[in-house]
Amino acid sequence: MCTTTLEPESPSTAGFEVRLNRSGKAGDPLTDEDRLWPGLMRYAAQAHTRLWRLDHLTDAVDLIVSELVTNALVHGEGAVDIRMWRTDKRLFVEVGSASPRVPRMRESGPLDENGRGLHLVAVLADGWGVTAGGAWCALRVDREAA
Repeated sequence: MCTTTLEPESPSTAGFEVRLNRSGKAGDPLTDEDRLWPGLMRYAAQAHTRLWRLDHLTDAVDLIVSELVTNALVHGEGAVDIRMWRTDKRLFVEVGSASPRVPRMRESGPLDENGRGLHLVAVLADGWGVTAGGAWCALRVDREAA
């Protein structure tokens, strides 16, 4: 499960771009308000997958958005930026923050409650990568429903 060399493509169909201004400080436990962001971003992603008639990707996109937004809120710094767009062949999700740190996969034991987010993204996505403060992934729009 290593990152792909595939680079995000420019959008051919507009999606959405959102900046989340967290209510808590980076590094502190998430506030009740900040805990709402992953679910709200899932709704936005669901609306776009349906608008684009990509319902077969909704479950994968739900989990990816939830994991990446939560990771950015927990481990990132400053505002969290979410972007989703599509091309003729792929749907892209990108989430980042102002953190200079590059997200990385962690090893987690069977009883650990954390450390599986990027592993899930790697399994669900057809391509993915990390940058300073964030991660992105791509899903083929023509792939079969799971």
